[in-house]
Amino acid sequence: MPNGKIHDNPISDIIIHGEHPYPEHIEKLVVELYKLNPVIFNALQWSPFDWKEGKYLKGAEALLRELIRNHGNPQNCAKLIEEYKANTKKLNQ
Repeated sequence: MPNGKIHDNPISDIIIHGEHPYPEHIEKLVVELYKLNPVIFNALQWSPFDWKEGKYLKGAEALLRELIRNHGNPQNCAKLIEEYKANTKKLNQ
């Protein structure tokens, strides 16, 4: 169970510990989205861990940009996240 220690979660590694688990362009988007809505990362579940491993970065960038653009519309954000999860699940099959 994550407890806020370094390396428990790549998002807290960036925000709390000043670590750099992602490429710079992804990290900037994560920080921007976190400032707008930090709770949204709960809905992403394990995706930030995949990004840390370098998986799905092109899709992650597109998702993060759209979440930032739609941050005032929770229904759109939920739909974007579900579509992203479905697409990455297809890639794993």
